[in-house]
Amino acid sequence: MSQVKSPLKIIRSTSEDQLVQVLADLLKRCSQEALARQDKFNVGLSGGSLIQLLTKALKSANLKTTNWVFFFCDERYVPLDDSDSTYGAYRAEWLTHLPEIKESQFVRAETTKSLDACAADYEAKVKKQVDQFDLLLLGMGPDGHTCSLFPEQPSTLQESERLVIPIRNSPKPPPERITFTLPLINKARDVAFVVTGAGKASVVKSVFVNQDKKFPAAWVNPTKGQLTLIVDAGAGKEI
Repeated sequence: MSQVKSPLKIIRSTSEDQLVQVLADLLKRCSQEALARQDKFNVGLSGGSLIQLLTKALKSANLKTTNWVFFFCDERYVPLDDSDSTYGAYRAEWLTHLPEIKESQFVRAETTKSLDACAADYEAKVKKQVDQFDLLLLGMGPDGHTCSLFPEQPSTLQESERLVIPIRNSPKPPPERITFTLPLINKARDVAFVVTGAGKASVVKSVFVNQDKKFPAAWVNPTKGQLTLIVDAGAGKEI
């Protein structure tokens, strides 16, 4: 049975300052709604350019983050102090700019375990702490990948049981990773893609307008949640 596509909310920003403000407003709304329901605000983070944008948004919004818990939508299978570690990148950035966010607020992958055990352990942590994510912040590559779900590995999009899976032979280095799967992503209350740069304009159109399923990002369809696309002028110029 095909699922109804969740309504897509598109927010275009003409400057980085405006995009940061949009992100800040999203964080404020989602955190307030979450903390009205429960005692924690559970957020899934992605790496790349989102790290700096999120830092700026949190600083500008001056939000109280004491009860926020941060997970990773995907993680590179490298030591936590490796330059490729998404956790390591956030920790380095926030230690400097957002020292009020404590290390204990991050739910990290145990990359000292074998790759399969690392994925299983992270899934167990998610299941123990989260029934439904309050917000997932996703990026998208120029190849239409999101999290560590790549177009060259379409079988990962068919996973229906596991919430976190190991990835081997990633087309983008490093080759080994763990990633959230579509059942976990699509259960979230809010999923927001943050996409910047004119180099991604055509794939933004293919994914969000044409819903071309050869791109993994086009499979993101929150079944009981809100899907939001936040783009800058470059990334949004074809939609």
